[in-house]
Amino acid sequence: MGLTTAACLCELGHEVALLEIDGERVARLQRGECPFYEPGIDDLLRRHLDRSLRVTTDMDQALRRAEVLIVCVGTPQSASGAPDLRALWKLLGDLRKRRPAGPLTVVLKSTVPPGTNRRAQSRLGPGFTVVSNPEFLREGTAIHDFFHPDRIVVGAASPAAARQVADLYRGIDAPVISTGWEEAELIKYASNAFLAVKLSFANEVAALADGLGADVLAVLKGVGLDRRIGGHFLNPGPGYGGSCLPKDLAGLLWTARRRRVRLDLLPAARRANERQRRRVLAKLGPVAGRRIAVWGLAFKAGTDDVRESPALAIIPALLAEGARVAAHDPEARHTFAAALAAAGPDGLPAGLELADDPWSAAHGADALLVLTEWPAYAAASPAEIRTALAGDLVVDARNLFDPDAMAAAGLRHIGVGRGRGR
Repeated sequence: MGLTTAACLCELGHEVALLEIDGERVARLQRGECPFYEPGIDDLLRRHLDRSLRVTTDMDQALRRAEVLIVCVGTPQSASGAPDLRALWKLLGDLRKRRPAGPLTVVLKSTVPPGTNRRAQSRLGPGFTVVSNPEFLREGTAIHDFFHPDRIVVGAASPAAARQVADLYRGIDAPVISTGWEEAELIKYASNAFLAVKLSFANEVAALADGLGADVLAVLKGVGLDRRIGGHFLNPGPGYGGSCLPKDLAGLLWTARRRRVRLDLLPAARRANERQRRRVLAKLGPVAGRRIAVWGLAFKAGTDDVRESPALAIIPALLAEGARVAAHDPEARHTFAAALAAAGPDGLPAGLELADDPWSAAHGADALLVLTEWPAYAAASPAEIRTALAGDLVVDARNLFDPDAMAAAGLRHIGVGRGRGR
């Protein structure tokens, strides 16, 4: 979020100093190297680096001549479900000590629970004006989303500061929602909570379609054509993941508990998502002693992010049941290995191989499990898959393949909601 925001603001004509505390990451950025995978960000970084974009670890240098400070620090989920705001409060504490000579508008773009901007204003005190400006960037399409947002949300107590922040996006054709702090914070939380509910709903309908022998894609197409519902995020799969939906849903539920407000729908959506991982796993049948190929480790295509990825739940479950797993992802192999290493000191668990290409993973496997909708996987021909596999089972958790074409190639295709493996 921080790098995309900085680079895109430069593209709009602003001068930006990007403050980052990780010295190694700063060194890479100063060489024009993006430390993560996001389509298009490398070109944007190199276009503006050392021109309108400076990257530094020095807060005083970053604040020099600054009129606006945009805060993009992480707010990860803690064990209680509450967002961990320590990085935010540390930044604001450091900022208060420096007391810039002129007035400074502090824009909280990080996702925070309602009430946080009000607390931030109280902590910073005079000379600072806090504005909530939540982000709605999707990994894999972050640059497009910055320049083509559905809305720009600005929450502030000061009309002048609200106008100042809205003017940062001048040239972007999108409605500006100007509101208070808590309303802006809740817009972000409620938006992601609704998407989580919608995805869980699609998976629930898919489970029923499997029981009826119906094709859920036809069902959800008919449902999504209703303009009151819409077809976006009505895609059944292995369950939602990523850095936003699980964390923001947990944060909203934590906020409700603190306010002693009972919510029923949102906890059910979270339980449905956890159940979906088990449903996908069950489609493989007994796996003890079998070699399972897995295509896809990122939580979705277009990113190397594996946070809350279905693969992080499903692959360890396969290993625990005695399977050997050969997995591939075009971008997320290293981040997946790092995530597993963070969970334990022994690196990759026994029985897991991370392959350099999808066909190495599939070669000689008893079954193929598709977890991420990368275009390269969708382009694989059923005949090639049949030749690579030793077995004939393909569990297509993203519904990438045509069941009839797979059957014609001699494969048993089991999708999500495609009707009992037809």
